Amino acid sequence: MRLNKDLFERRLGVFFMVLWILILFFYLTWDGWLYEWCDCGYNGPSQHFDLDITDMEYSRSPDNEITYLSTNNLHNLIYLCYLVFLIGWLGLLFDLEWAKQGAMATMGISFVAALSTLNLSDHVYLLQVVYDIVHLSGLVMGAYLFSKYYLKTSKSLPVVLGTWAIYLVSHVIFTPWPFWENVGQAYFSVNQINDLPFFLFGMEYIVVVVILLAVNTLIVKLNGRTSNRFLRVLIPLGLYFLLFMIMYSTDLIIVQNVNMNTCALR
Repeated sequence: MRLNKDLFERRLGVFFMVLWILILFFYLTWDGWLYEWCDCGYNGPSQHFDLDITDMEYSRSPDNEITYLSTNNLHNLIYLCYLVFLIGWLGLLFDLEWAKQGAMATMGISFVAALSTLNLSDHVYLLQVVYDIVHLSGLVMGAYLFSKYYLKTSKSLPVVLGTWAIYLVSHVIFTPWPFWENVGQAYFSVNQINDLPFFLFGMEYIVVVVILLAVNTLIVKLNGRTSNRFLRVLIPLGLYFLLFMIMYSTDLIIVQNVNMNTCALR
């Protein structure tokens, strides 16, 4: 792959690449989860850095209740917003049209995720701050790309469908097999596949794909009528904010809450 000839975009790509790699290192070494921090602060048994990436330990009771003995954050490596982040800097650094278009088409995922985690007290916690950086990075790169380029739904379709693939992979990896019989029993803390409004063997993500395509089609039509760069950013943000409000008001946004019960282990 050749580096982007646009110096500003290349530098922007380098900045976000370095940030993405730093977050990768953080996910590999930080073990704590928000839910444990809410219960016992940084005194929780998993609230630390270490180099052991195999220290995720938990047990299940016969009724599928999970007891966490030790946690890590490897699951965040296949977090959809982290994927959007990756696609964004790849497009900027290497001038990849499919990646730029994909980052624009999936910016709404990061935007809605950011709006869904507005419990201000959580945002002083280290891991939540990192989540915020991931969300904002995808949002900033997407906004920049919208200000400069016009979205093309056909070019962005592979990335939109790729998010579905990541969704299915996360089910297979983290939910007890067979995953379609253990819905909501994934062990990890990100509610990417837990607490779903409904489940249909992984096919329920078609709804997300349809929503993304519908909103993006509307963005293409509206942005195609203006050359104002500010409006070309404001239009997708406004549409995704409206989508968030509809989902929130209809209880379709479910933020996971995990009862860790690990404070006594310290």
